[in-house]
Amino acid sequence: MSTFTDNSSSTGVSVWKIVAIVIAVLAVVSLIGPILHAAFWIGLFALAVIGAYSLFKSKG
Repeated sequence: MSTFTDNSSSTGVSVWKIVAIVIAVLAVVSLIGPILHAAFWIGLFALAVIGAYSLFKSKG
């Protein structure tokens, strides 16, 4: 007699695979936020530099 329970449903997807997918999705979502935030500020800084360069070029 086995003391282990069957953790798979009728489709064969185990509970641990679902838990792993949920953890992976949460990890990806938690990384996307800071990356987009940094990209926004880098883009804003680049626009400021390009604008300042264009302004000084037109004055000189």
